[in-house]
Amino acid sequence: MATYKDFEQVKAFARVDGVLVTLLWTVSFVCAMKMGKNPMLFLVALGIGAWSLAYAALRLKRFRDQVLDGFISYRRALAYSILTYLYASLLFAVVQYLYFQFIDGGEFLRQQLVMLNDPEAQKMMQQVYGLTKEDISFVVQNIGALTPIRIAMQFFTMDVMLGVFVSIPVALLMKREKKSVYGK
Repeated sequence: MATYKDFEQVKAFARVDGVLVTLLWTVSFVCAMKMGKNPMLFLVALGIGAWSLAYAALRLKRFRDQVLDGFISYRRALAYSILTYLYASLLFAVVQYLYFQFIDGGEFLRQQLVMLNDPEAQKMMQQVYGLTKEDISFVVQNIGALTPIRIAMQFFTMDVMLGVFVSIPVALLMKREKKSVYGK
């Protein structure tokens, strides 16, 4: 980014797109939390979650084409994408905290405990992840200690890491540099 003004512009548009991505993530999250009542909601949640990644890339493309006259450097595209996911992750962490603190009533943790105590699930975790029965016992004991803020922060960390990971190839795909007069 060449100037402070350019960075401020990127931040402003990324904030708006972060809010839009948060809305998609929230709908996906609500579907995932309600999938116990209707298993098809899990597919809806996955679809919306996947669409949110494509949507964020399309918003970057829109920013490039409509605001920057069709040109954006890799560095600016990367900053825009990472900031979009950072803002979305921050807002979504607030949404999740509010959900786990005031709406969930511990249901999420109960579902996790039921799954972890299932003999078939334990066998799968031992085979696939190499966990011992002691490891699984340790996880089960510590799940009960999770507070709403800790759960939201865990999701926040994963969301930020996913955003950075996704931003790298998206920025590569969306960059479009101006050709110089000399063909460089």
